[in-house]
Amino acid sequence: MSVKTINDIRVSFLSYFETKKHLKQPSAPLLPAGDPSLLFTTAGMVPFKDFFSGVKNPPASRLVSVQKCLRTTDLESVGKTKRHLSFFEMLGNFSFGDYFKKEAIEFAWEYSTEFLPFPKDRIWISIFENDDEAHDIWHKHIGVPKERIVRLGRADNFWGPAGESGACGPCSELYLDRGEQFGTDAENQAPGGSGDRFMEFWNLVFNQFDFQKGEYLPLAKTGIDTGAGLERLATLVQGVDSVFDTDELQILRENAAQIFSAKYTGEGVVALRVLADHIRTLTFAMSDGIFPSNESRGYVLRRVLRRAMLFGRKLGQKEPQLYKLCGTVNEIYGKFYTELNQNIPFITDYIREEEVRFLRTLDSGADRLEGFFSDLKARKMTTLTGKDAFQLYDTFGFPLEMTVELAEFENLHVDIEGFKAEMEKQRERGRAAWKGALELPIDRNIKTEFIGYNQLTAQSTIIGIVSDSGKLESLSEKNANGLCFILTDKTPFYAEGGGQLGDNGYIKGAKGSARITDCRKQNDAFVHLVTDIEGILTTGEIAEFTVDRERRAALMQHHSATHLLNAALRENLGTHIKQSGSLVHPEYLRFDFAHPKAMSAEEIRLVEASVNNVISKNLKVETAVLSKTEAEKRGAVMTFGEKYGDVVRVVEMGDFSKEFCGGTHVANTGDIGSFFIQRESSPGAGNRRIEAVAGNAAKAALRAKLYEIENVLHDMGAAAPTGLKAEYSKLSADQVQTSAANWRSALELSAAVLNAQQEIKKQLKKAESTQGKDSAAGDAEIILKNIVSLPSGVNLGMHNFQGKSINDLKLIIDGARGKRSDALYAAVSQNETETIFVCAGTSAYVAEKEIVLGQIIKSAPANLGVTGGGKNEMVQGKIRADAKEMLEYLKGAL
Repeated sequence: MSVKTINDIRVSFLSYFETKKHLKQPSAPLLPAGDPSLLFTTAGMVPFKDFFSGVKNPPASRLVSVQKCLRTTDLESVGKTKRHLSFFEMLGNFSFGDYFKKEAIEFAWEYSTEFLPFPKDRIWISIFENDDEAHDIWHKHIGVPKERIVRLGRADNFWGPAGESGACGPCSELYLDRGEQFGTDAENQAPGGSGDRFMEFWNLVFNQFDFQKGEYLPLAKTGIDTGAGLERLATLVQGVDSVFDTDELQILRENAAQIFSAKYTGEGVVALRVLADHIRTLTFAMSDGIFPSNESRGYVLRRVLRRAMLFGRKLGQKEPQLYKLCGTVNEIYGKFYTELNQNIPFITDYIREEEVRFLRTLDSGADRLEGFFSDLKARKMTTLTGKDAFQLYDTFGFPLEMTVELAEFENLHVDIEGFKAEMEKQRERGRAAWKGALELPIDRNIKTEFIGYNQLTAQSTIIGIVSDSGKLESLSEKNANGLCFILTDKTPFYAEGGGQLGDNGYIKGAKGSARITDCRKQNDAFVHLVTDIEGILTTGEIAEFTVDRERRAALMQHHSATHLLNAALRENLGTHIKQSGSLVHPEYLRFDFAHPKAMSAEEIRLVEASVNNVISKNLKVETAVLSKTEAEKRGAVMTFGEKYGDVVRVVEMGDFSKEFCGGTHVANTGDIGSFFIQRESSPGAGNRRIEAVAGNAAKAALRAKLYEIENVLHDMGAAAPTGLKAEYSKLSADQVQTSAANWRSALELSAAVLNAQQEIKKQLKKAESTQGKDSAAGDAEIILKNIVSLPSGVNLGMHNFQGKSINDLKLIIDGARGKRSDALYAAVSQNETETIFVCAGTSAYVAEKEIVLGQIIKSAPANLGVTGGGKNEMVQGKIRADAKEMLEYLKGAL
């Protein structure tokens, strides 16, 4: 077939390797399933990591895929170079213990020279510096001349692992010589240079090692992992200047130019490249359940969005425009990546809302930056701190280069190193957020059989004991150092997963016992965390394991309610709803989902009513173990970020809810009891969070709310409105009925009672304020009478008031400034335990006289013991010396 377009390459690559007995695999989502070491799917082999390490068996020994990938390590380079993209597609063929170097090299050479086709005499090869085997295959078997084979070091030709551990090995790359017109200098003499003449288009990784905790262990089976960047390959096939000139990205780039009324020249080149790349990244990532937020993956995605908008701003963007490109992304890619089609309407609305929000933020950021500049000039300083520059970047999305550029315009500088230090602190926080996964010295082959769906007590064999000091043969109070874990051949304890917390309970052996406070999984082994050890527990003995029945029942109620909530949200808000996180706790549930705006009170009521309606029907909760394909046909909903095998467990509650789930659930929906939504909030822009209770926890929540109302009414005493007390009496008498109706009534009554309490407090405060202002007005007259003109030309009013608070002193000075603005005022109050002060003037007077109050306070002699601070026009604080000494110091300093 004739290969011209990007889609031609996709189709021909997959077809070629299918003829070589490779099983075609669909692209995995950009959200790595069950892999906390990665934020995104960054390479074609990521979905196959467990196959390479031997943890799981692949569906076939040969696989081929076109994989969506997202990398943001070089985000600042995107748009500025001809190659960098944040989203790209990776062509890959893979072998798991089947073929190795010889066949991989043969396949790459045949496809490159006969299907693309590239001239054989223009293809160069790089190999790992000591890989003589690869060298001989390329030279002696394929026939590539020695002078076109380059040996490169570890930084260039050793791949992996993807993340902190996993498969890795030496690699060999294929380059195309694009000709002398792309450069003839030292960087363009051979592959490995930084020039544009030699472009890498295929990387063959020869997986030989499994990197674990600093060691390169031999893989049980060698493997092949190849990657050819589709856009980069298309650049060579189509003979264009950059990846942004390839057929698909060119359409996106041209549509961006039309929407933003820009031309692909000058500054428009970088801006339009950025817009084309970033909207593609955002659309694909959001379709896969990753949304802009303030944490982790979401933070990276928000940075991508804001960077796109900053470049849009350079093109004159003043209103939302980026979202208009989502449809173009779907038109180009929707036929191959069909998951885009149903998600585009929601993604479009989501990005538009984010644009509206960030355009407001940009204005706020500009104001904040101007504030920083004004403050620097007032303090006669010339350098913006790294901390302030980072705040602009982190909070408002200002890139460092924009801050530097604007600072230079004001003849100011930016502490670049300080900014980098703040950035590194955040990276450390980000890296730390992904730590904490269980990593115990446990054999990977250990598999625990979970029998807890149907029984809560079991006789199990202890097959391993681990503590902070290492593996143990037995466990007692004497050798229980730090955290202690017990492994078994089978267990009724559910291990934390899918949002559901692990079970608690007890273990009882022949000569000892312990309390189990958590259960988690490491690979296929269930690990029980034990405390309160009595006697001795020994490896190899059979012990009785008993799950806390009441806690498990509460967990099941909340887990089943979570499924109903997910379905109710999709029913009432739309099928765009995707779960982005959950927590199933015995006392409550928490459910995070992507949605661009807060739910209205009516939407919350409808969702809550939908869940309770299904509960009232007492539907049977059924489970089925099916092939993944069959489960998808039945309409079962998957949770993004979870890893599923070829065989899955599906939990069904009538036709209302069908989900992939390995958790524990009630037998009938009626067992959930009642369901109340306690709170709807946002863990980050574009994401919503619902916290709710079910079963006994719902009863406890209603009782607690009524008790809260009773306490507030009691505090209000005789001032409590009679009508509210009557409503409480009526509701309280009916509290035995735990229903959503009573819960809603309690919430409304609570709000009304709190409003009444606030109104009473407001009236009292108003009366107190009136008295305070009357007093302050008289005191202001005193300080006005004491104004003197200093030799410096500053008018200063001073007075020592007794028994006043900081707020009293501020009121006095505010009153004085209101009557005479051409003076500075210093009010001091020497009380029984401390001496306090306030010094202030109008901002105009302080600027006119070039007074820097903060510096005056900082320069106070040590014997005064001054502590405090504030804005340039007002400072406040405490002193160790008496009031008179402080006033004399201020008089002399001014």
